Order: sequence, then structure tokens, then C-alpha cells
Amino acid sequence: MFLYKKAVDRSTLRQGFQIPVEFHQLLKAMPGGMPEHGETRNIKVVIDGVGYDAQLKNQGFDRSKYNGHADVLQIRYSEGSELVKRLREVFYSTWNYVEKIKNLPENINRKFVIQIPAEQQEFLSLQTTDLPNVFVADCITVAITDEVRNELRTMTEIAFENFEPCEDKGAGIKLVTRLQKVRQLDRSIGDSLKLLYDFRCQMTGEKVGSQYDALVVEAHHIIPFTESMNNDTSNIIILSPVYHSIIHKAHPEFDRQQLAFHFPNGLVEKVKIDKHLRLQ
Repeated sequence: MFLYKKAVDRSTLRQGFQIPVEFHQLLKAMPGGMPEHGETRNIKVVIDGVGYDAQLKNQGFDRSKYNGHADVLQIRYSEGSELVKRLREVFYSTWNYVEKIKNLPENINRKFVIQIPAEQQEFLSLQTTDLPNVFVADCITVAITDEVRNELRTMTEIAFENFEPCEDKGAGIKLVTRLQKVRQLDRSIGDSLKLLYDFRCQMTGEKVGSQYDALVVEAHHIIPFTESMNNDTSNIIILSPVYHSIIHKAHPEFDRQQLAFHFPNGLVEKVKIDKHLRLQ
């Protein structure tokens, strides 16, 4: 099950990263549950079939001083670890960029966040497994993104949503494999959000098909993936099949401030259920 996708930065390639609050509920659903406040667990992060040691840490801050503060969950690892070595190999483009910027004479003694240009961004996607404390990491590199972008140039958004891998073993299989990897991640992200919303449409609040024991909500990209290449949770909303079809037919604009769709006929409909969009 998809847990979290993050843009790779210098911290990711040195010591770890934080899991945002909106994904804690998904952690609670994994085998073994979420670590208790102050608890640290040893975990395995699997990349291309190889497991690497890391820690899942729920920071033990003083709750009496920070009353009501949400848990702070982090994936942590040491800078000299095998996991860091592997991440730097895979994301060598990002690592070379951040080190180049950090080592400029004017930046050596300066603390600041290095911004990665949008066209150079790479992503790490973390998924839970059926095994307690074992996670699978998918690495979306610049090379993969470029190949998928080329493939998407002739594809509509609906075609992308319905995309399935072909069985052709010819020369084009590499591009199809890249696209399939991104599409599988896309579906996994959508499936996790469906679980987060208990399979209810965010616009209507209804649980379509529940009387038939058939849960049929769908994940929709607010800005089409074929245009944005963005399958972050901030770009996905969970809709009933009917509402999803209406969106594709009517092409309303989404107002992020109001969390509402503005339809061409003047109708404005606000999101009824939100557990992740406002937090982005």
C-alpha cells in the first residue's frame, strides 16, 4: 500500500525525511501499526529487491509543552549507511546538483534549503508491505520522468487512466515498462487515498455501491497527469464514477483556496470531505 511520495532533497540523501501528518492514518493500518510516541523501530527499506537498514522514529517530544501537537514521524538512517550509498547512486543527478550548490564558496558556511529546479526533481515513493516494518521504495529518477513524458505526448488523460502494460517484447518495451511503473505507482497512491476516505466521494460524501458490497470510487488528477506529470496526493481527489465522468466532460477549474470546482455554466461545488488537500 502506498504510504508517501516525496521530492528527493539533500536531507533525503543524507539522513532521512519526515512523514507528513496526513499519512499517519495509513501507517496505523500497516502490519504492526504505527510506533508509539517516543518509540523507535528498526525497519528495512527495499530497493530493487535489496533490503537496507533504517529506523522508523516517533519523536518523543514533551507533550506537556506542546499540547495537541501531532506525532512527528521520521524515517532515519546514518549518512555512512548502505541505504544512503544506494540512494546517492540512484539519485546521482540530485546529489551532484545539491553538492555543487552547497560547495560554492558563498554557501560553504551557510545554512539554507537548496531548491531543486522542477525539471530536475526526482522522487522517492514509499510503500508498506504485508511484513511488519518492511517498506518498498520506488525511485522515480529524471531519466524515468523524461521517458514517460515522451510517451505521454500522444496520450490523452483518459487513455493514461486506462493504460495497461502491453505484451510486446520488441524494441518499445522499455518505454512501456517505464510508463507502467509510473502508472502502477499512480494507482497505488489512489488506492491509499480511497482507504483514507473510507471509499467515499470527496465531493458528494456518498459511498457509492456500498449496498451491493461494491466500492467504486475513483482517483482523479486535478491537473491532468498527461499535462503536469504530477501524481502527488496534492493533485488527486477521490470521486464517484459519475462525478468523475462529469469532471472529464465539463472541464471545470479547481479553486484550491475554496476547495471547489468552478463549472463553465457558473455552478460552484465545494469539496464536502477533505483530509489531505488543505494540508498540502
